Parts: sequence; C-alpha cells; structure tokens
Amino acid sequence: MFKQILLVASCAVSLSAFSAEQVWDFDDGTLNGGNRNGYGNTLDLDGLSVQGWSDTGRPADSTLRTTKLTYSSRWGLMSYNRDNESGTPQHSIDSYGNDFDMVLLSFDEAVNLAGFTLGWASEDYGTNSQSSHADVSVLAYSGNDAPALYNNTWADLAGLGWTTEAEVSNADDFAYQAISSSAASKYWLIGAYNPVFGNLGWSSNNDGFKLAGVSTNSPQVPVTSVPEPGTVLMFAAGLFGIALRSRKRQA
Repeated sequence: MFKQILLVASCAVSLSAFSAEQVWDFDDGTLNGGNRNGYGNTLDLDGLSVQGWSDTGRPADSTLRTTKLTYSSRWGLMSYNRDNESGTPQHSIDSYGNDFDMVLLSFDEAVNLAGFTLGWASEDYGTNSQSSHADVSVLAYSGNDAPALYNNTWADLAGLGWTTEAEVSNADDFAYQAISSSAASKYWLIGAYNPVFGNLGWSSNNDGFKLAGVSTNSPQVPVTSVPEPGTVLMFAAGLFGIALRSRKRQA
C-alpha cells in the first residue's frame, strides 16, 4: 500500500509540473497568399498563422494595413510595410521611419505566450551607438473572434480588447527571450516597442528585429502549478490514513 501511495504522489507531482510547452519555429512555416505585391500574405504552420501589420494606411498615414512578409532561414521573419521600405533595417519588424510594425499571431487554440526568439536585431542602426538588440512590445487579445485591425490605429487597440502583456528592453539578437504573462489568447501581437502601449521613457523609432519563432504554454496547466513538497506529503498522509482505516475495518 505504501508503494501505491508513493506512486500516486509521484504522479501528482509529474502532472502538476507538466507545462505543455510548444516551440513554433518559423523556419518550418510556409508563406502563402497576399494581394497585389504580396501585402497581406501569411506565414502558416500547423496551428498558427502569422500576418504582418503596420500603421502605413492610405490615405491617412496612421491607420493599420497589412504588410508583406518574407522569411530567411538565417535571419528570421521580415516585414515590408506599405511605405515600400526596403533594405536594412527597414525590411525588419521595425519602427524606423516613424512606422511601427507588428506581426499578428493567430493560434487555433488559446495559448499563453512564454517567449520569442529573435534572429537579427538592431537598435540605432547605422549610428555610432548601434547595438545588437531591440526593444519589443507584446500584446494579447481578449476576444474569441478574429480581431479587427484594418483601418484602426495602434492607439485604438486598448478599446478593442487588447492588453499590453510585456515590454522587453534590449532583447538580444539570435537569442531566446522569455516573457512573464498569465494571459491566454488565440491572438497575440509582437512588434517594435511602441510607446502608445505604455510609454516607459525608452527611445523609440529606432528598433528593428527579425523574428525566428515563439514558444507557448497550454493555459490549462499553469507553469507555476508545481506543488510544494509539504503539499505532496499531506496528500500522501491522507491516503495513508484512509488505508489504515480500511485495514481496521477489515480486521
């Protein structure tokens, strides 16, 4: 009976510690679709679709429109907005030229975004203070249906169900960056740091990066759900007491 108690307790620990983490490597995705010149195309993986957006609409140069995505196995996911940006660093997911780029991650199921991996990254590109990192904004959507981005502005998003989940300073290139968020959503936005989502006093209009992938956790199993040793011992003691009572009755 004691062996059975230990087995049950061990299973409790194992089940609680299971985080159901999944890594989404964009190198495994396929670029699909897009209208004229490729704007609005998507990078599709099994269970995830990625689309680029930027505040380069017409006629007002502040409303959101789709971008054109490309992918390099060496650098990561890149985004060309409708100001016809080209070359380094404007073909990255960037805020250069006063246009703020982001990518919309659309998952088949609600997930908790655990982190992201940057390929190339640069802040203050082409200046004496250039560095190999970038500031990044991360948002989550509270609705179940696909969010409306078209013709809105970045400032509109707070009233449309979006919340800022992370502001990451100096995320390094070619490195994984964990974030801390308890949100569970089918829709996430990742892009160059945008002070409209929470002005932290950081410099802006100077960040650019290429996104290699993201990692997620199942929202049904919190990462921090591992029980304390005392909890497991109490659970085992309870089972042991039940076993003793059962033996006395049988006697």
